[in-house]
Amino acid sequence: MIKFVECLNDTWDYFFLTDPASLLQFKKENNLSDDLMYEFTTNESAELATQNGVMIPMSNISNQPYTIFFNINNQTSEFDKETSALSFKKSGYVLNVINNEICLVTVPYLKNWTLENGMNRLKEAIKMGVRQSVTLQNGCYAVTILGGFTIQDNEQEATFEFRINPIAKGTQSTVTDIGFCYLIE
Repeated sequence: MIKFVECLNDTWDYFFLTDPASLLQFKKENNLSDDLMYEFTTNESAELATQNGVMIPMSNISNQPYTIFFNINNQTSEFDKETSALSFKKSGYVLNVINNEICLVTVPYLKNWTLENGMNRLKEAIKMGVRQSVTLQNGCYAVTILGGFTIQDNEQEATFEFRINPIAKGTQSTVTDIGFCYLIE
């Protein structure tokens, strides 16, 4: 299990889980503008990207620090501990990885999603520990998102856990409500 602490939403109420290279490829293939947030809020591109395993949008993210876990080895969930309080569990998501990584991205990066601005800024933020990224083999993955509170260093922390498991290439997402509320309070 890979753990990140003090993860912030950059004062926007969204997180996006994606392979940045896959998102850039999707943008080019669908002739979308560099401002992906504009695209995602004015047409059906967010739904298409979610159904095609390009990204997972998470809305209603409160402006607070989060503990984030990437569970990529089928390890025991943080939410299986007696001291944890699970608020929700959302499954049915698919992510396609084409560049051996997935990242937790925030709105400011998507407002100018180009190789130079969005992706390179994101890589710098990952190096500085401001954004979160994990390495995965290229392929198709099922993603389940758990959210709630866990005890971290004797403190109750708002927590997300991403359970990520390999699945057959070409598997489609079964999520129909991409506006699911990921509010933890």
